[in-house]
Amino acid sequence: MIIEKKRLQETISAVEQGLASIQSLMADVKLMTWFADDFALRFCWSSNAIEGNTLSLDETVALVEYDEVRAGHTYSEYQDAKNLYHAICTSMIPFHVESITEGWIKENNRLLRGIDGEYRTEDNRVGTEIETSYYPPHYDRVPALMKDFIATVNFNRDGLYAFFEQITRVHLTFEQIHPFMDGNGRVGRMILNQQLLNNGLLPVTLNKNSGYRQAFKHYNRNKDLSLLMYEILKGELDAINRLQALEQKRQQGLNWDPKMTLEAKIEAAGKLQAEYESKQPVGNTREER
Repeated sequence: MIIEKKRLQETISAVEQGLASIQSLMADVKLMTWFADDFALRFCWSSNAIEGNTLSLDETVALVEYDEVRAGHTYSEYQDAKNLYHAICTSMIPFHVESITEGWIKENNRLLRGIDGEYRTEDNRVGTEIETSYYPPHYDRVPALMKDFIATVNFNRDGLYAFFEQITRVHLTFEQIHPFMDGNGRVGRMILNQQLLNNGLLPVTLNKNSGYRQAFKHYNRNKDLSLLMYEILKGELDAINRLQALEQKRQQGLNWDPKMTLEAKIEAAGKLQAEYESKQPVGNTREER
């Protein structure tokens, strides 16, 4: 599916209006601490879910905050959740501006995999055991490709349309290089979110049930990045809605606090999720023939 430029521009306008409405909220240290707490849990859950991890949001919360496990999941799924949450909290929380370097990227791959974060020394493929959707470049090209990549990843936004188009292209480039044997998607989404933070925007949580994964297949077929750009824009709108919802909950007496009970935190997270998902824009798309 190709997202028409008009729809992209409309979504950009919605993001601009949303950002203008939350400037005072983004300056509220306590509120942003609550938002970061929610983001770390939700981003850990959703980023792993995109890669096939079957833990739910409440199971992820139970694991990383209370070390509780439930039947029906593998040891590696639990370990992946712990590792990714550790990487997010170590590298991104509290939110701050930080230059993205090869060292930063390798360190995050090390944290989320629990082993060395060096670039791959063998070839790999993207896809399932049944279907390969993409063959990344030969491993001996990775160091040079990553040096070229780093030259494009740190920049200041000059207009939201151009900015979101550029971070979309950067995200696609990283996933095409696929510099590690594993963890590329999770590290790539951390890079994307650090770019957003570096430019005064909110980090995003991309839903496994959205068009995010389909966007890569679409790009590989058509070299069109509009669907992925649209998904990232929707993620920014979701983040704006979540911050506004947290402020509403605070006004209603919600104390989003690390000492909050697990049940209350899950209930609150579920309500917030329902609220912002109900506000997701519906785009006009046309099928690519």
